[in-house]
Amino acid sequence: MAERNNGNMQIEASHLDILRELSNIGSGNASTALATMMNTKVDIGVPHCELIPFSELTKAYSSPEEIIVSTVVQISGDMEGFVMMNMPVPSACELLTVLTGERIDHAHIPYTELNEKLQPIAEVGNILIGAYLSALSSMGGMTITPSVPALAVDMVMAVMNLPAVVYGEMGENALYMDTQFISDDVEMTGQYYLVSTIESYSRLLTALGV
Repeated sequence: MAERNNGNMQIEASHLDILRELSNIGSGNASTALATMMNTKVDIGVPHCELIPFSELTKAYSSPEEIIVSTVVQISGDMEGFVMMNMPVPSACELLTVLTGERIDHAHIPYTELNEKLQPIAEVGNILIGAYLSALSSMGGMTITPSVPALAVDMVMAVMNLPAVVYGEMGENALYMDTQFISDDVEMTGQYYLVSTIESYSRLLTALGV
């Protein structure tokens, strides 16, 4: 069972192993969903999962000023918080080209305009996030209700400021998962962040029997 300690969640190595298994199942679900959308085979790389402090949320990127495409879904029910799925702009544009046939020359479009052009990616992100939430629900027997997805195209430091602002007083960590999706047309990495209350993480681990 996870314990409180100065407002932080203490997760042992054995707990993280179970969360990694959740990540594996979620990645498989997501690749199946993506393959259905693209009507082609989609392979996945080895999923990565770890608990990281808010202070290190931008370290997975080349620069805090890197522009990314982020889909955000708020969750409620047995878990409260939100899930973010981030993609590099080139990957999002390539994926949209495969799905819609519309080619976007992202190198010559201000990122403020990209936000409008890439709105369809919000539904893609919503489906892929739903694949991970399905794994959480099925393995833990939990009821998790997602909100309507929101899309942001902005600098990493702006997007990743959201977890600290919303949940900084409730904890200091986020569950980070990433998966590489590979098809004949697109190679992309989906970076997921599960940001939730301490009580929600505790309920999750209890539901998983740890």
